[in-house]
Amino acid sequence: MIQRKIFRFGVLALIFLMPLGSFAQKGEKIQTIVIDAGHGGKDTGALGKLTTEKALNLAVALKFGNYIKENLPDVKVIYTRDKDKFVELSERAAIANRNNADVFISIHCNSTEGTTTANGAETFVMGESKNEKNLAVAKKENAAILLEDNTDAYDNFDPNSTEAYILFSLSQSLYQAQSLNIADKVQKQFAKKGRHDRGVQQAGFLVLWKTSMPSILVELGFINNAKEEEFLNSERGQTQMALALYRAFEEYKHEFESENHVSDKPKTSEKPAVVSGNSYYSVQFSTLNKKVPVTDPAFKGVKDVEVYNYKGAYRYTSGRFASKAEAEARQAQVRKLGYKDAFIIAFVNGERVSVKQAEEALKKK
Repeated sequence: MIQRKIFRFGVLALIFLMPLGSFAQKGEKIQTIVIDAGHGGKDTGALGKLTTEKALNLAVALKFGNYIKENLPDVKVIYTRDKDKFVELSERAAIANRNNADVFISIHCNSTEGTTTANGAETFVMGESKNEKNLAVAKKENAAILLEDNTDAYDNFDPNSTEAYILFSLSQSLYQAQSLNIADKVQKQFAKKGRHDRGVQQAGFLVLWKTSMPSILVELGFINNAKEEEFLNSERGQTQMALALYRAFEEYKHEFESENHVSDKPKTSEKPAVVSGNSYYSVQFSTLNKKVPVTDPAFKGVKDVEVYNYKGAYRYTSGRFASKAEAEARQAQVRKLGYKDAFIIAFVNGERVSVKQAEEALKKK
């Protein structure tokens, strides 16, 4: 009971210390991805008749990373492990945070008890386990901490306690919307490759808990299903799964950067500032799936808050400035209030453009 009380405090403290709706973007480009091959070393993961989960995870992770290196040279690829070694769950997230990663993808294989017919791929984001199946998957993956010497990093979390997961799930990632976006793209790519689509799920995974960027955990298939294991253990299967992950990441990167670099008019007129002939810089600091008033207490201390709707999300900004220098000063103020990922945006003649485009356009005036 003492351990559970400690964990409850840790989770609730985490919830209240997080700024509401902190925007996941760290800039205008996807520059760094951390690819996490689940398990490794003394932690074999699930066992098949032909191989181990740790081996399959690593094989697909390395292929996935190579596709990025070959086709997206502007993206830095970092692996939590590139060989068969044990890496603590907390360290996997720490690697992503230390490198200021824009995306974190953890690769795993599933397994079931009592049946060998389960099949297909699914992708998880941090959140509440909606059913016993999702809870079982999370418990299995989180059991890796039992192999670690020091569990202080997890607030005495008990991977076998259902009550702990109920509390743990409350600490849903601030980057959940972006994580769901990536997860959906991954599942669609798996389906295109002919894999059975088990959908996007939510559960409490320790490896996703402390990541400070959009993060997903992928289950490639069921290693205890003989047909699936044969596929995942083959060169063809590993190539298909790695390519699906690459295509999903590439699509997300393109969508993200198009939103931040290409002129595009907001789809609603919810932001009064976006009108013809209006050119200025601003600081975007938050994005929410549901609209809240600009006077919401969560924005306490942020000056001149405005909101506009773009691609189905509500984007919150602070101030309108004639110069980039003024916007940078406001950006520094907003970041001190807890919005560490606040960044500068620009509008020229009522259209959102990249900061570089704005600088060039405003020089001509």
